[in-house]
Amino acid sequence: MVRYDLTRRGLIPLTKAIEKLKKYYKKLEAGRTDKIKPSHVVRVIEKLKAKKESLQDEIAVVEKAEKKERLEQKLAMTKEQIKRAKWLLEHVRESDSAKPNS
Repeated sequence: MVRYDLTRRGLIPLTKAIEKLKKYYKKLEAGRTDKIKPSHVVRVIEKLKAKKESLQDEIAVVEKAEKKERLEQKLAMTKEQIKRAKWLLEHVRESDSAKPNS
């Protein structure tokens, strides 16, 4: 079986991070914030930040205008996902601290 290394370009981690955020937002909408661990959201934020840095480094060395534009679009999307993840983390922490201690 041939395995393709899509992580080289960062496609898999970014996609997985975005999918995790979508899953967490669905749980949030369903009122199930107790099922979202803050540490997991922090991990997603770390992955997104690493991707952001990687994209910024790549943009700095790319010469083709088309590729630079695509990378800048990915960077903008990544920044937006970081904002969403930080908001989610804050919301999860607030609901976590509002829980009565058993």
